[in-house]
Amino acid sequence: MLYTNTITVRFSETDLAGHVNNAVYLTYLEEARMHFVRQVLLVDEVPLILASVRLDFLRQVFFGDTLTIESGVCRLGTTSFDMAHHLYRDNGHRLALIGLATLVRFDYRTQTPEPISEEWRNKLTPYTTVAPLSRT
Repeated sequence: MLYTNTITVRFSETDLAGHVNNAVYLTYLEEARMHFVRQVLLVDEVPLILASVRLDFLRQVFFGDTLTIESGVCRLGTTSFDMAHHLYRDNGHRLALIGLATLVRFDYRTQTPEPISEEWRNKLTPYTTVAPLSRT
């Protein structure tokens, strides 16, 4: 199962070339991840830290486009998990970006990673994909 989030591109997110600036995609995926974490893991405060992110740009996105972001968990480790994202434009018909993010469960008080609980594993498992989302 994939988690779906929708975003409408604002004018301020575009650059002089008229398309969405590459740095803005990090914000789009962060927003999708935060919705996912809050709704799936049922937490108000997010005890996670971003360890790594990769973006593959496939198609330009423009002001006014409606974006659909499909997210899933493609690896579930001891203290971390990877989330794969597909970002579509045109209401889900044209794949524009593939993203992969590694999130670490993190104790901000002690500044150390902590194990992913069994409760979290049970909630994340339905969103587990076999592999990172591909370009298909």
